[in-house]
Amino acid sequence: MKKRKSIVSLLLLLLLMVQMLSGLSFQAFAADEEEAPAGAPKITIVNGPVFDVEAGKENKVEVSVKNLSSNLANSILVMPKLKEVENNPLNISLDAPSNNISSISPNAGKTLTFLVDVDPLAEAKTYAVDVDFSYFNTDGVNYTSTSTIYFKVTNFAVGNTRVTMENIKLTPSSLELGGSGTLTAVVKNPGPLTLLGVEVALSDLDAATISAIGVNSVKIPTFTVGDQRTVTFQIAASESLTPGNYPVTFHITGKDANGGSVTFTQQYYVSVGGSSVGEKGELEIINMKEPTQTFGVNQNFNVTFDLHNKGTATVKNVKVSAAEYGGEAGNVVPKSASVESFPTIEAGKTVPVTFTFAPTGNASTRNYTIEFTVEYEQNNKQVSFKQYAGVNVSNPEKKEDGETKVSKPKIIVSEYHADPRIVMAGEEFDLSMTFLNTHATKAVKNVKMYLTMVEETSSESKTSANIFTPVDSSNTFYFDSIPSKGTVSQSIRLYTMPDAQPKTYTVTVNFEYEDAEGNEFTATELLGINVKQSTEVETSEIAMPPSLEMGMYNSLYFDIYNTGNVELSNVKVLLSGDIDTQNKSTYLGNCTKGESLYFEGSFAVLNEGENNVVITLSYTDPSGEEITKDMEYTITGTAPMPMDPTMEGMDPTMAEPQEGGSRTMLIIGGVVVVVVLVIVVLVVKHVKKKKADAYIAHEEEDDEDDDREQ
Repeated sequence: MKKRKSIVSLLLLLLLMVQMLSGLSFQAFAADEEEAPAGAPKITIVNGPVFDVEAGKENKVEVSVKNLSSNLANSILVMPKLKEVENNPLNISLDAPSNNISSISPNAGKTLTFLVDVDPLAEAKTYAVDVDFSYFNTDGVNYTSTSTIYFKVTNFAVGNTRVTMENIKLTPSSLELGGSGTLTAVVKNPGPLTLLGVEVALSDLDAATISAIGVNSVKIPTFTVGDQRTVTFQIAASESLTPGNYPVTFHITGKDANGGSVTFTQQYYVSVGGSSVGEKGELEIINMKEPTQTFGVNQNFNVTFDLHNKGTATVKNVKVSAAEYGGEAGNVVPKSASVESFPTIEAGKTVPVTFTFAPTGNASTRNYTIEFTVEYEQNNKQVSFKQYAGVNVSNPEKKEDGETKVSKPKIIVSEYHADPRIVMAGEEFDLSMTFLNTHATKAVKNVKMYLTMVEETSSESKTSANIFTPVDSSNTFYFDSIPSKGTVSQSIRLYTMPDAQPKTYTVTVNFEYEDAEGNEFTATELLGINVKQSTEVETSEIAMPPSLEMGMYNSLYFDIYNTGNVELSNVKVLLSGDIDTQNKSTYLGNCTKGESLYFEGSFAVLNEGENNVVITLSYTDPSGEEITKDMEYTITGTAPMPMDPTMEGMDPTMAEPQEGGSRTMLIIGGVVVVVVLVIVVLVVKHVKKKKADAYIAHEEEDDEDDDREQ
């Protein structure tokens, strides 16, 4: 009985040891947890950041929130906060029983619905809102983060206006020059009050552009809430218009049932010119070859060049004419036809032109200028420009008795070039000139050379202005002498006026000089300087998100400002890169000086990780050159949120064992093994002791039996 009690006591002692060891193991586990605290979650908004809302209603805006970390976030508090509190027309709340989210698993997300109540009189602009998040990790440590989103308010009823217009339509879609069409629109009264004495009118009409045929206004005596009316106007386009887009303005006035004024204005652009809108042809003379030697009377020479259409449309009724420039006519005359005609020249095409000339007996020994005039129709508008070539003529004069007169020395500009070749308005350039004394034997002296740079700026008023002005120098130069067949060179730095229109300007070189006998002479030469006006385009700030969930479309909008001095045509915006978009290429039309255009689109990134997004802005300047500007951005694409709702909010510790749990199991397993081994050893010892005691007792009994037998 005592032995049995001792075994029981031993077992109780072993159980106590197991409990102690288990307590030690859990303490060790707790110590391990303290050594490896839980990490920080990261809660942020991953869509937007711009959302459209409408004034006068409560808008539901869905915002995607994601935990961009591998740590569980608990007890998430969502707090939207207006960045501009004063006069802010927005009232924002969360469409949920409370502003709390129980938890968001690592790399998982939730969709929140904000109720955005916009004041009916809200100004149509973009308002910034900070969304603050406060949350805890699994250790109970508090963290915060903030995401900024933007609400773009649309309001077609600013102020007291309670009338809207939509479905504006022109039939046909584009008016012919001098043609007419029907302009219709739907006018609505969205409420909340009945409108009285409403008048819908077309304003700012002009017979020189777009005019109304018949009435230009429609009256609606009573306009009840929810009612809509279709208004119709007949309009016509002037024959003298250049194809393009021309504005007409709808102006609506009236009063509401309370006597308040109602006004509404909307502009619509009427397309004129059919398919030629935004396109134009433009000719230029290239590859001109002038004669380099000197020609005598009746000696033929050729001037050749190419006529190139560098525009985007076909030009019609092209005529090229050639004639001697200035002075007395009949000194240098065409030996071929003096006019070349072409019915059409298509965009990008080039046609060769050749004229043959010869000096007549009336010509003197000098350099003669030949003027080429190019005329053509550009979108039903007559356009012309001129270009010049020079030729050296030798014709010794005769005295009355038949003897040859002594020839006069001549000075010409044998070579000149501008650096840069195409001069930018508002910038400086260097003009280098080489002057040649063409006489074979005579030198010239006391040579005075000066430049005349006055250009007619208005054909109606005949006003003129200096297009070029010298920089830190005079425009007059002096040379002691120029030997026969000799040359002198001169350079001058000039400044081009900033408002100079892009074209070729003429600079006149004037010479005053004497021969060896003191006879005075004068001469003039013409130089052509090609001026180009710089274009300047700026955009408003482009809101591009740093990250975007794959498959989630991001709204993109910005303004384009023409801050230069010339009109831009064919303005386009191209979206490209690692994106999917419905607005890959958007044509915006023309943009005059000081005006702006507006682009709006959307896109979604294609790849998880880095995505390259390129916004390409292109336009054509008045010279026909297409200019492009690339704006590149990098957006991080994130994986879409999990679609299985049963996984949402699940504690990640339930999904897989943690490192601390593994250590605990190892410790408890080791304790159990030790306890089992101890029990086995004790039992074996107990059995052995029991056997030994039995053997000793048996031996003692045998000894007693032997004693009794003796």
